[in-house]
Amino acid sequence: MGIWRQPKPTVSWTKGVLEAAVDRARLDWQQARHLMELSEPDNRLDNAIYYLQLTEKRYMYLLSHVKREQAYQQA
Repeated sequence: MGIWRQPKPTVSWTKGVLEAAVDRARLDWQQARHLMELSEPDNRLDNAIYYLQLTEKRYMYLLSHVKREQAYQQA
């Protein structure tokens, strides 16, 4: 099996673990937004923007994963 044909890793979530991960991601995103509001326009602002984007993407990914799981369970 070549380097390009390796199987993708799969992550299996239980319902409680997934909900806890979404809650934690939401809290992280809210904290990043708060950090963004408090940041001064210097090097830390760039870091705050990066952290905000990172936490937002993680939160959105987990929300989409929850939606897919719910659709899969209803089907």
